[in-house]
Amino acid sequence: MYPPSKHNRKPLLIVSFCLLSGCSALNVHNDDKGDICYTWRSQLRDSEHYYTQSVVEGAVIGGLIGAGTGALGALIGGGNVGTGALIGGGVGAVAGGVGGYYNAKQKDIADEQALAASVRNDILAANGEIDRTSLAFAKLRDCRFAAAERIKSEYKAGRVPRDKAVKQLDDLRHQFDEDIKIAQDLGLKMGTRLTEFQDANNKILDKSPNAKAILYAEKANTTQITPEVFLTKEVKKSKKKTKKTKTTPSQSATVVSQSQVPAVKPAAVEVAHVTETNQIKQKAFVDQIDKAKAQAKVAFALEGSVGLITPESMLCGL
Repeated sequence: MYPPSKHNRKPLLIVSFCLLSGCSALNVHNDDKGDICYTWRSQLRDSEHYYTQSVVEGAVIGGLIGAGTGALGALIGGGNVGTGALIGGGVGAVAGGVGGYYNAKQKDIADEQALAASVRNDILAANGEIDRTSLAFAKLRDCRFAAAERIKSEYKAGRVPRDKAVKQLDDLRHQFDEDIKIAQDLGLKMGTRLTEFQDANNKILDKSPNAKAILYAEKANTTQITPEVFLTKEVKKSKKKTKKTKTTPSQSATVVSQSQVPAVKPAAVEVAHVTETNQIKQKAFVDQIDKAKAQAKVAFALEGSVGLITPESMLCGL
């Protein structure tokens, strides 16, 4: 058996590099610096660096292992090493999918409270990035729409012929279509990150029954729902086993009273809070894009006019 040649090793390096960097280096963006909205598009692009660097560790490790295994299998079977590496890398990345983030965190941090605190900090950082991305997209959208309004004003004042105004608006529309693609890609990456955070949150809560009880109590106090709704799982299981024994409202109230929020909340509670906020912000960003797409149909029409939208995530103050 011969070792892989330098030529055959190259695909392995490409797979490894792609998984570690999100292949961003292979997809270089050459935005036009003469674009009137270049500054704002550049700010939106900055968010791509965050999502590229914050790869899910499990997918990276799984991908690297898969690539190596695929290449080895190809060598043994006499197949193409490059193809084996690419296929193996893809399978490994899928295998390292949801749960990779939490598993990597757990390997580095054994203490449950410290682990929860670290996850909380990661989610807080992600929430801040969503805010920055939302604001950058809002500025870019406003710049495009304002440019469209100026073209329309020039046309209405008779300083620009109709065909030229239509052409300029079409150019703006094409640029905004690219802006939308960038934002949508970021939205998908936010969604992937949210899935990992939700998985981590669920696993952390599974190890902290007290945190679950606190969250139930908080919800009860917020929604003012009767205590009977928030029976613990243990009580529900007990009711199934002893169907003849009824749980009275007073007993139910006792269950909730034992779950009142203590002076110091477990870190798992904060993880649940920031995870919920992350979901709200991510959805607000996607909604922001959808609204901008709908407005674009009017904004870039010669006779149309559109107002501006404030990013929902900014309004929520979350």
